[in-house]
Amino acid sequence: MSATSSTAAASERSERDLLEPIRDVSHGVIQLLAPLVVEVGLDPHTFWPLHHLSQGRLRHPSELARRLGVSPATCTTTVDRLVEKGYVVRRPSEDDRRQIVLEVTPRGHRTLEAVWRQFGVALRQVLVGIPSEDLAVTGQTLRTLSARIRSRGSAALREGGP
Repeated sequence: MSATSSTAAASERSERDLLEPIRDVSHGVIQLLAPLVVEVGLDPHTFWPLHHLSQGRLRHPSELARRLGVSPATCTTTVDRLVEKGYVVRRPSEDDRRQIVLEVTPRGHRTLEAVWRQFGVALRQVLVGIPSEDLAVTGQTLRTLSARIRSRGSAALREGGP
């Protein structure tokens, strides 16, 4: 086996070794969040759009639809629900009066803060007993991975993908 094919095989093994834990952690995060989201009167279909809007990077319904990978009609229905509950308001864009801008209300921000605060409590319970050095390395690795994923997502959004 050549050095190149050996490196490729090691890389594939490494990817497989990471795929399952990443999938499991992602599923675990969703399981920890689900009851907290329901407790504040949201559901996964409204929580994540509200979360994305609160980050301040998305302002227009079309951007949110692309970010969520849903149709504009589905996004409109979701935003309608968020508006009805008082978590989001629609405003005319200052730059182009034909466009609508979405803004998270103070109530929406408070609701998200409550969910994330409770998630932090739940996560701290899960992390008990894991050495702080392991947590530091894991945290740095996850930040790097997240930045790379966001970078790919930003490129996809610029190209019109989900």
